[in-house]
Amino acid sequence: MEEILEVGGYFKAVEMGFFVDSGMYPERNGDGIARQINGGIGAGTVVERDKDYMAPVCEHFGYNNLPEGITKACDLIDGCTFCKPEKIIFIDELDENDNVNRRLKETETLRHSNEIKPEVEWCGDGIVSTTIFLPVEERVAEFAAMEIGKKMGLEDVVVIHKQVMQPAEGTLVEIKGRVPFTIDISKLEIPKKPEILSDEEIRKDIERKPMKVVAATVGEDEHSVGLREVIDIKHGGIEKYGIECLYLGTSCPVEKLVDAAIEFNADAILASTIITHNDVHIKNMKKIHELCIEKGVRDRLIVCAGGTQVTDEIAKSAGMDAGFGRGTKGNDVASFLVKRRREMENYEG
Repeated sequence: MEEILEVGGYFKAVEMGFFVDSGMYPERNGDGIARQINGGIGAGTVVERDKDYMAPVCEHFGYNNLPEGITKACDLIDGCTFCKPEKIIFIDELDENDNVNRRLKETETLRHSNEIKPEVEWCGDGIVSTTIFLPVEERVAEFAAMEIGKKMGLEDVVVIHKQVMQPAEGTLVEIKGRVPFTIDISKLEIPKKPEILSDEEIRKDIERKPMKVVAATVGEDEHSVGLREVIDIKHGGIEKYGIECLYLGTSCPVEKLVDAAIEFNADAILASTIITHNDVHIKNMKKIHELCIEKGVRDRLIVCAGGTQVTDEIAKSAGMDAGFGRGTKGNDVASFLVKRRREMENYEG
């Protein structure tokens, strides 16, 4: 700022090309964008409006010098396009081959049936985008990504973004292409969304019969945020319903988790498992299930697992009562625990 003042101000600094992209201030690299103070591009294109200027449209910014007796400016031209939209001539109506009517005709079935297509620019254009990471340099990654898109069945494949993550690692490429098929949503098999009990109903059930839970991130896994959000009261976790939680932290051996549940006389085990290399998350879930059977407590414990790569189907196939994936909240887990305990009580009864 001091240098700008020394040369005579901001406009003088612009004329001298002070503003550079190199970021090596105060070094000058000759890459400043200089602009003339007088003359140059755009000079004389901004003119002061005449005092008697009058625009024959109603939606006009600034003072409009209406003739005497005229209340609506567009009365002079039999209505402007703001007052009479029917006067607008759309470009689509001027092109026989590419216009809105033709496009609507092409996608009519999509608007009057159960069939859908992805879309970006207009209805049913079929465009999708895909992000790909390739362990090669930028130029190779670009053309390899387009070939991958074609082999995936995409048409009109183009690269819309590419970024070298690190020269020794590879390149992130985003492509877009068009799918030639539609999806009939009436034929989709969509699993029923689990019922989530109200906060009031969950609290009443916990008041009726208190619940204890032992939770930990198992194996050699140091992730903690997801599980803490599920159990901590400050994140709206299951503690807010009065559920008593014993948190054993991260990298907890599965044996320690099961033993703690027995010692704590817990009603449930919550195991978080994020790492998936060599299917270690599935192996850990199976081991918890088998240890509970070995120690004779499987029939009285509700055993659940969660993680970014965990699904309800994967968890149940590994012996869990339920699995929770991305986006799981405390009320999702609390609802399941309450409903599962009710089922166990009815079975015992």
